[in-house]
Amino acid sequence: VLLGALIGVSPFAMDIYLASMPSMTTSLATSAPMVQLTLSVYMYGLGVGQLFAGPLSDRYGRRSVLLGGTALFAVASLACAIAPSVEMLIVARLVQSLAVAACSTVPRALVRDLLSGDDAAHMLSLMGMVLGIAPIVAPIIGGQLHVAFGWRSTFAFVTIYAVIALFAVWRSLPETLREANHHALRPRIMLRNFSRLLHSRVFLGYFFVSCFTFCGLFAFLAGSSFVFVSVMGEGERGFGFLFGAVMLGNITGATIASRVVRRYGIDRVIRFSAGLGLAAGATMAALAWAGVHHPLAIVLPMFVYMVSLMLTAPQAMAGAMTPFPGIAGAAASLQQFGQFVFASTSALIVGLTYDHTTRPMATTIAISALLAFVSCRLLIRRNRDGA
Repeated sequence: VLLGALIGVSPFAMDIYLASMPSMTTSLATSAPMVQLTLSVYMYGLGVGQLFAGPLSDRYGRRSVLLGGTALFAVASLACAIAPSVEMLIVARLVQSLAVAACSTVPRALVRDLLSGDDAAHMLSLMGMVLGIAPIVAPIIGGQLHVAFGWRSTFAFVTIYAVIALFAVWRSLPETLREANHHALRPRIMLRNFSRLLHSRVFLGYFFVSCFTFCGLFAFLAGSSFVFVSVMGEGERGFGFLFGAVMLGNITGATIASRVVRRYGIDRVIRFSAGLGLAAGATMAALAWAGVHHPLAIVLPMFVYMVSLMLTAPQAMAGAMTPFPGIAGAAASLQQFGQFVFASTSALIVGLTYDHTTRPMATTIAISALLAFVSCRLLIRRNRDGA
C-alpha cells in the first residue's frame, strides 16, 4: 500500500489541476498553450529525473533517495501554489517533476530487490491497483477545490499529500538494497549501463511498447480538460467525474493483470493488451472524425485503453528489469525516462494542434496505440522466440 501510494504521488500531482487549466489562462493572463506547457514541462522533467533517480538509489539506497526526493517535491508544490505568473509556475513544475521522479522510480526498483519475473510483475500490478486510485480521485478533488477555493488550492492539497508521504517513508519504509553500487553514479558507468540496456533486444522490446502505450495516456491528459470543459461544456466538476470514470480502467486493468500474469506469462499478456489498446484508440479516432461529440465517445474507448495500459505497463517494467538484477535501478530509470520523453512529446503535439475539436487528441491516441502494437509484434514476439 505504501509503495502504491508513493508511485501515486506523481500522477496525483499531474492530474489534480487538469480541470483548472482552461480557467488558469484567464487567472494568469496567458494562453492555452502556455498553460499546457506546465503539463509538458512536468512530463519532460519527470522523464529526466527518473534517468538519475534509479542510479542514485543504486548508490545511496532506496530509503534515502525517497526521503530527499519527497521533501524537495513538497517544497516545489508549495511554490506552485503561490506562483505569481505562468513562467514561475512552469519553473516550479519543473523542480516538482525532477523531485518526484524518486517516488516514481525507486519503489519499482525496490520491488526488484525482493522479487523477479512473474512474481515482480504480480507485485507491480498490485501496486498498480493502488496507483490507479490517484488518477480517479485527483481530478474529482481538484474540480471541487477549484470551484470552492480556486486553482491554487489544488497545489496546496498536493503539498499536504507530499508531507504525509514523507512522514510515512520516514516511519515505515526499511532499506531493501542489500549492497550499494559505489560506481553507479560515475558518468562512464551510467553510460555503460544504459548502453548495455539499449543494446539488449529484450529490453528494447519492452521499452518501446511501454513508451508508445504511455503516449496515448499523456495525449489524453493534455487534451481532456479542453475537450470536456471547453468543447463539450461539461464544467470543472463534470470533468472530474468523466476523467475519474476513464481512470477506473486503471484499477480494472491492474486487477486483471494481477490475476492473469502468473498464469499466462508476461509476453502473452502484453500481446493481448497491445491489440486491445489499438482497438480502443482506433474507435475513439473514428468517432472523433465522424463528428460524434458525446462524452461517451471519449470515455468508453479511453476506459478500454486504460485497461490495456495497466495490462501492459507493469509487465513491461518487470520484463525489462528481470534480466538485469545488478542494475535494476538503471533499467527502471531508463524505462521511465523513455516513457515520459516519448509521452511528453505526444502531449506537446496535442497542445500545438488543438483546434477546439476532439480530433487532435483522439488521433494522437490512435497513432500511439498503433505504434505500440507494431513494436509488440516486431520485438516482443522475437523475445519469446529467443532472438
